[in-house]
Amino acid sequence: MPVYKYTGKTLDNKEIKGKIQSKNLEDAFSELKNNEIYAFELEELSKAPFKKVRLNSKALGDLSRQLGTMLTAGVNITKTLTILLSQTDNKNQKMLFEKLYLSINKGNSLSSSMEDCQGTFPELMINMFKAGEATGSMDKSAMKMADYYEKEHRLKSKIKGAMTYPIILLILTFGVTLMLFTFVIPRFVDLLGDGEIPLITRILLGISSFITGYWYLLIALFVIIGIGIYFLFKMPKVVIKVDEFKLKIPIIGKLLTIIYTARFSRTLSYLYSSGVNMLEAVRASSRTIGNHYLEKEFEEVNEKIRQGNSLSSSIENIKGVEKKLVATIYIGEETGRLDQMLDSMATNYDYDAEAATTRLISILEPAMIIVMTLIVGSVLMGVMLPMMTSYSSFL
Repeated sequence: MPVYKYTGKTLDNKEIKGKIQSKNLEDAFSELKNNEIYAFELEELSKAPFKKVRLNSKALGDLSRQLGTMLTAGVNITKTLTILLSQTDNKNQKMLFEKLYLSINKGNSLSSSMEDCQGTFPELMINMFKAGEATGSMDKSAMKMADYYEKEHRLKSKIKGAMTYPIILLILTFGVTLMLFTFVIPRFVDLLGDGEIPLITRILLGISSFITGYWYLLIALFVIIGIGIYFLFKMPKVVIKVDEFKLKIPIIGKLLTIIYTARFSRTLSYLYSSGVNMLEAVRASSRTIGNHYLEKEFEEVNEKIRQGNSLSSSIENIKGVEKKLVATIYIGEETGRLDQMLDSMATNYDYDAEAATTRLISILEPAMIIVMTLIVGSVLMGVMLPMMTSYSSFL
């Protein structure tokens, strides 16, 4: 809450100065009066600039659900934010709700107040609430956003949970490989004698010698490569090319296409059925896909729609969007039931996206096992071959 500096007088006509924290100027006057202080000067102290608050899918879903529930019950938006403010213990969220509360008290709408929060709220959420304000259905818009972000959170949680095993395998593979090259192979050198050493063993010995003798250079190399990759992926052209390449990977590209199509259709369904115009709905939906290449492609789609083309004809040649969605949109346009068709399609694609995510993870797990087997197997082969050779010579 804002802090006010005041100058006033007590009942015995004694001048007093101080500071008070209150929701607004009017409440500050009232609180001082209740304390028998009559302020004749009251000024809000300058506050630190608002910092962007990071809200994940779960937090956005919870906030939307609370807003929707209270608005449905007839509680006005100011009172709703007051309740949320009193319930949260999170410092950043409290600061966010304060900013929204003060902005709305000044006469701004919830959507415009969200826009002023330094990118804290997604464009999709702002557009949905803006449409709800225009149509008088803020409660419905909030409940739709709650459903949307709860589904997003569920899908992300499923991906994180499924990725746990491959990540553990990757760490285990790295640890075992490092141990073999730094402890096992150096001790093995003394056992080789003067006999002929196979090529694979010579390669492994060379790698082991480099790791143990120049480990500091290896660390420096990894750091340089890491920094290089970080800055490389900050370049828009590189990110777009990488995202385009993802769609061309056999099997994985097809699964990603299903996931991207599901995100696009679900977002478009929510926005269009809430009264957002098609051009704005498509633009906002393309930004939730999670692929910069497709987002770039949709700029041309928006231009075609602006020129009067239908949505189905505008997206039919976009890679990364399933043809089934194009056909469904075409039927919806022809029958005048586009909002219903999009809603039905979004529901179907939600299940398809979960199935595609499961299949994607099921591909990664055996791939990691194969990589680990190849690395460890190569080391064992390099160790065993000279031993077998020496044993044969001895016989």
